[in-house]
Amino acid sequence: MGLNCGIPSLIILLFISVSGTLDVNVSCSPQTICALSESEVDLKCSYSNISIKTVFWFSFKEKAKWRNEEHPEDLALDSDYAGRVYYSPTTNTSSTLTIRELRTRDTGEYLLMIITEKGEKHLSLTTVNLTVADPQVKLNSGTFSQPKETLTCITSCNLTTGPLSYTWNKNGRNMKANQTSLVLSSEDAGSYSCSVASSYVEVHSNAVCVFDQDCWNVTYTDRRVCALEGSSVDFPCTYSHPSGYSINDAFWHSRWFVEEPMDLPQERQFAGRVEFIGVKERNCTLTMKDVKMNDSGEYYFQFITKTKGGRFSGRPGVILNVTGLQVKVISSTASDGTTVTLICSSTCTLPNNPTYMWYKNRQLVTNKLSRNNKLYLKCSEDAGNYSCAVRGHEELRSPDQTLSDCPEESSGSKLVSVGVVVFLALILGIAALWMYWVIRKKRGAERNIDIQTPDPADHTYTALNPTTMTSDYDTLTHFTGSPSDTYTALNSATMCSDYATLTNVTDSHSDIYTALNPATMSSDYDTLAVSLQSLLPTLRCGSLF
Repeated sequence: MGLNCGIPSLIILLFISVSGTLDVNVSCSPQTICALSESEVDLKCSYSNISIKTVFWFSFKEKAKWRNEEHPEDLALDSDYAGRVYYSPTTNTSSTLTIRELRTRDTGEYLLMIITEKGEKHLSLTTVNLTVADPQVKLNSGTFSQPKETLTCITSCNLTTGPLSYTWNKNGRNMKANQTSLVLSSEDAGSYSCSVASSYVEVHSNAVCVFDQDCWNVTYTDRRVCALEGSSVDFPCTYSHPSGYSINDAFWHSRWFVEEPMDLPQERQFAGRVEFIGVKERNCTLTMKDVKMNDSGEYYFQFITKTKGGRFSGRPGVILNVTGLQVKVISSTASDGTTVTLICSSTCTLPNNPTYMWYKNRQLVTNKLSRNNKLYLKCSEDAGNYSCAVRGHEELRSPDQTLSDCPEESSGSKLVSVGVVVFLALILGIAALWMYWVIRKKRGAERNIDIQTPDPADHTYTALNPTTMTSDYDTLTHFTGSPSDTYTALNSATMCSDYATLTNVTDSHSDIYTALNPATMSSDYDTLAVSLQSLLPTLRCGSLF
């Protein structure tokens, strides 16, 4: 029982010692962050001074986009963070990830994965909790007898990315009031919004109308728009103005700092490529076709009424980023062989969670595993030219990226792999020898218990007839005082010797003997074989004479 349990236990302990969890102390500061949308934030963690191969950040809320939900993937490879995450130079003691242009959907927990030069992995148990908030104007009405409104600029969490400053805007113009609240009377009717500024960015709230059903306002559905080069893009927009005003002019422009900005269609850069739906039903959406890289920038809607002073421009505007697609090759080593991950990357986050298409040598790839913007391949089997596109814009493919044979492992990785193999072989060899020794020892002990060795002076043997291989002379006894290899054959009936002596055949095995006729000294019964079952007590023939 001890033998059966001992070897598996040894092997279990062996694998625990080789592939056990790496013990690394990780601390993050701060662990809770509340940041403004559109701003940026740094996630920082420090750890034990160890030899690092790779460190990356991830979030479990993105696990549906991983190849295996139990194996985290780098946040920098996620299409929803494209062009927005950056690593500071990683050291053996710390890692910092910067997320820019924050969106409210970035809210979540972020963790660190550490991989050492030896290939040991450590999943940090310490998380950084990030909440992204937009500023909002909260309206508290007064009583009927005291018709006042209290406006407060709030966020859904207490901002930790200070210092902060607050600014109020009335009808699109700054009031220069650096405070979180305003108290207004009926004479202050108009459109009010607040902005919060940190060291990174100034973020504006949506406007609210105070003491009026309609007020001056422009609302953009998306503050940031990412578009593929060569595609068309919409800037959804609505607007409002006080009753009694009629629109004299409305247009989009890209130069807010100019007193009399130019309508986009009048600029040579945009000639024939922009379409303004108009001011019907207060819709001010703009469509831009065949976007170019140099179209990237900020755009504003402005309308002018026939009444003097009736001019309003929606600021801040819509920020457009134009990107192309590019295939990047990320090498990795999996348990089933060397693999590569192809990333369809862009410089900004494409909207509406697009579906990515992959092509090999200009043919659509349908039989390979893909997740979101990633394609998983075996480099030894899938060499070729690869490109990617977004469904609905298949004509806007990325340039080809050539995937050749598997890249060579680094010499350090090879040495580690060889060392592990040699170590395992050595330990398993020692375990096998130890098991063999234990088994032999156990069997020897069992023989010592079950078999009693007879006295050398009293050996008894069975004589076999060479023709029938049965015993005519049942027993042989060793003559006391005779040479060590000379025996006397006893007649089975009389228990006396007809053939007086036996001698060991020189060329035979040690337990095979020849019976000699005492008259002729030749063999009638040629051979005798030792039979341990016939170790009977020896009878002395002298008592029968």
